[in-house]
Amino acid sequence: MNIKFLLPKARGFVEKGRVPRRASQRFRGLVPLKHMLPTDGFIDRVEEATKDDLVILSKAIEVKDFMYLKDLGIKFIFDICDNKWRVGKDREKNTAIMNAGCLHANLITTTCPELKQKIYDETGKNALIIDDPYERDIKEPKFKPHEKNLNICYFGGRKSFSLVDWEEVIASLNFVCDKLGLEYTLNCITQKHQLASKRLTHQYYPDGPLIMYEWDYELQKDLVEKSDFVLLPVPNNNFVVRHKSPNRVIDSIAQGRYVITTYGVNSYNQYGDFIGMGSLKDNVKWALDNSKLVISKIEDGQNYIKKHHSPELIAKQWMSLRNKV
Repeated sequence: MNIKFLLPKARGFVEKGRVPRRASQRFRGLVPLKHMLPTDGFIDRVEEATKDDLVILSKAIEVKDFMYLKDLGIKFIFDICDNKWRVGKDREKNTAIMNAGCLHANLITTTCPELKQKIYDETGKNALIIDDPYERDIKEPKFKPHEKNLNICYFGGRKSFSLVDWEEVIASLNFVCDKLGLEYTLNCITQKHQLASKRLTHQYYPDGPLIMYEWDYELQKDLVEKSDFVLLPVPNNNFVVRHKSPNRVIDSIAQGRYVITTYGVNSYNQYGDFIGMGSLKDNVKWALDNSKLVISKIEDGQNYIKKHHSPELIAKQWMSLRNKV
């Protein structure tokens, strides 16, 4: 049985040597595939699947995709990496897709314990957790902030960016840096950045401390590598982000950078020993006062993700599903 990830439109990127913008297509498909069997792969459309395949369906799908596979007797797994129940402008459609996928799939997979519980609460179905891998090479930990200017990086999808209370973030950074006599630059990279930044006043962008970049795989890597730390603020008590995967934290640690985040994404809690969580003011100040401990936290974090999130390990998790359907 060959494992085939359904990754709509990914082939156009891959054939041109480009990296798909959708993170789920990379973490939940292309990255582990590099370490799976040569007969495993991905398809653009369900019509490409055969009865010899085990199809993994995640995002950008319709109820008809489930029914097509079921009617042909092709086994499939519904991989849930976001809570889409009653969410978004197409909430009724999204909910119908979630319910149909869970009802008809041979197996359900997901990214973290919080989302596994959500799936059970909604459907009574149990899901298997397949962790997200890191997608970039492990880099040497670094934390040597410039004595007069902090270089900070934020990266994330447009929806995640738009949910952040940037006024509160800027106020926190201003408070800490003013007290310490520091300037700072906050480089933010996201998709459709001009649309994402519309809600920001000119006080912050383009005439303020934020510098916006259109998402690019290599540019994100460069911005993280040039940063003193990665800032990943999230809205507290927001059910949309509560069940998110920790892939941004994992990838930042892999690149050797300290992560500072607020509470709000439940899956981040398991990395609390390696990152700064809670008050942005307190965590920025603590990091600047304890550079050696910051390096130690990053090193410990890298040891953890090597043990639990290596692409090779995650590939084995996917390949083991052949024996579970």
